[in-house]
Order: sequence, then structure tokens, then C-alpha cells
Amino acid sequence: MKDPRYKAIKSLIDTKSIQGLQDIFEVIPITIVKTDLGVHYNTLRRRIDKSELLTLKDIISLAELFEVEPVEIFKLSVIDYNKRKKRNVKKR
Repeated sequence: MKDPRYKAIKSLIDTKSIQGLQDIFEVIPITIVKTDLGVHYNTLRRRIDKSELLTLKDIISLAELFEVEPVEIFKLSVIDYNKRKKRNVKKR
């Protein structure tokens, strides 16, 4: 049975209430998602933390899990990438 929090995530994505891929894991633990995706915890954590490491397969799998279009997951991952990039520029 699918975790009911996936429906909440879908709703948050649809209403643009989620401001990045990282925000999803404030709603549902990464351990639940990694189990449902069949991915090792460290692999998923690394790909979420560095969104440029996400594969097309990852994006599609996450989209299917949250019942949203893959482009929505892609947009969220780009937002996270840009946030991280800005932080790194400020540190220099």
C-alpha cells in the first residue's frame, strides 16, 4: 500500500507550495521513498543533495511515485541546483 503522504506531496507540487526537491523530504522521510523506489539510501540522498546527479530514470520514478508529470520533478531539481550554486558563489 502506498504511503498517504504521496498524495499530500502531489497536492503541494500541484499548488506550487513546494519550493524545491529537498522540500519533499520535509513531508515524507527519504527512507520511505528509497524503499518504494528500490534505491539504496546513500544513493538517493546523494542524488537529492546534488540534483545534477539525478538520472532521467530517477526523475520519472519520482514522478510516478508522486503521481505528477516528470517535468515537475525536473523543475524542482533545477531550483535546488540553482540554490546550491548561488550558495557556492557567495562562499568564494
